[in-house]
Amino acid sequence: MFRRLVLFFAFTLTCQLLAQSDNGLSAYKDANFEAAIPLLETAHAQSPKDPAVLAALLSSLTAEDRVDRAVEIDQEAAAFGNVPEVLVARGEFAFHMGDMPGSEKLFKSALQLQESNARALFGLSRLFRAASYYRTSRLDVLKAHEIDPNDALITQAFLRYVPAEKRAALLQPFAAAHPWLYRRYQEQEENVSAIKNAVAERKLFAIDGPAQETTLKFALLLRDPHHAQGVGLDLKIGDGRPVRMLFDTGASGILLRQSAIDKAGLTHLGSAEAWGIGDAGTRKTFAAIADTCEIAKLRFRNCLLRGMEGKRAVAGDVDGLIGADFFQDYVVSIDFLKKELHLKPLPPRPSSPQGYDRSVPPDETGFTPVYRFGHSLMVSTIVNRKSTGLFLLDTGSEANNIDATFARLSTKIHGSDMHVQGVSGRVKQVYEASKGELQFAHFRQDNIGLIAIDLNNGPEPPTVRMSGILGLSVLQMFRLTIDYRNGLVNFDYVLK
Repeated sequence: MFRRLVLFFAFTLTCQLLAQSDNGLSAYKDANFEAAIPLLETAHAQSPKDPAVLAALLSSLTAEDRVDRAVEIDQEAAAFGNVPEVLVARGEFAFHMGDMPGSEKLFKSALQLQESNARALFGLSRLFRAASYYRTSRLDVLKAHEIDPNDALITQAFLRYVPAEKRAALLQPFAAAHPWLYRRYQEQEENVSAIKNAVAERKLFAIDGPAQETTLKFALLLRDPHHAQGVGLDLKIGDGRPVRMLFDTGASGILLRQSAIDKAGLTHLGSAEAWGIGDAGTRKTFAAIADTCEIAKLRFRNCLLRGMEGKRAVAGDVDGLIGADFFQDYVVSIDFLKKELHLKPLPPRPSSPQGYDRSVPPDETGFTPVYRFGHSLMVSTIVNRKSTGLFLLDTGSEANNIDATFARLSTKIHGSDMHVQGVSGRVKQVYEASKGELQFAHFRQDNIGLIAIDLNNGPEPPTVRMSGILGLSVLQMFRLTIDYRNGLVNFDYVLK
């Protein structure tokens, strides 16, 4: 009995000593940033000049979106000078805050000092992927994983490029060992599985006839007799009556209120979540498959629709939203003055198993490169001539907005009694920026009284923070032409 007690206390003491000696670097390498942060904070307090600990702490704070503390550590990191791991961590923070030029410069500086820095290559791969350089991004991930296969974030990205038959075998044990990276994975897989079973081998949104250049007419959507909410398109599901949708460059696919799905007699499939501006949290959604649907003169088969559960509207008085990315197989031209949507099919390109990098077609030489995160198109924007961030192109938003956290970096903000409502309900804390000069593409706008709200309120920390929104009030001054494939947008200023 005594021997067992001695062994027990020896084991306990060993565990305590190991815990005390763990400075958080192992948790950081495992991408368990929530567990790593308190350990790294302690280690940093004990050894403030240790670059490895400082870099890991800044990276972990960035991943968990703890911006205020990350700003403090980033300022400390700037004093370290040209230390590769510190430059990389600062590059990750710049990327997170939407400063793409600053991020790229830091990653490349680290690689000049240390060519085999895996995290610098991984950082560039994320930046290049957002900039539509998919082939270059893939090659950087593969090289980063070859250098450091034990970095969990790099491995997670690497698995994206593993052939499907191998990926399933590798993903399951990796996800089991890193559950913090896959908190929402199971829910997403169940939703996707329900849709796949319903679709079977059918191609979604198969267009009747060949894709042709065409022009669709917009309907003007009014919030009241004096203010436009946006422009809309009508969707006909099967033989039903058309439902009106807000055309929204900030949304994805087709999202309808539940009543529109139910009137069409469609079966609810799976369960997912949607969120947006507002403090009411996520809203439940489901999927549905319609045999046919029509948008003006375009007719599709096997239409994947998303429905918002409950009786609440999706946006204003319209029946739903249609994202501009629905037409991503076309070059999309939006003319607000003429109320027209012009669609030009993208030309075919040769097969490339390694993916494609952005190419600028001859007729798009004046276009502005943008960054794409899923369906979101964001343009690099300078605020008050000093802070650089990413602003979402969002025709579904009536006004321009700036993220409150980002606004504090470039101006003063004060409380406002303005009412702001979004997909996730009403915004409780609304502010107004004292000054808001916006510069993007070849355009500059003084926007005194810019509304500042929390734009990064999703259920998970964002990979990249949205710095602001360019809404209808400014976008309607342009004829917008979007090339989703190459991540290019033309802002053609139109004089009314």
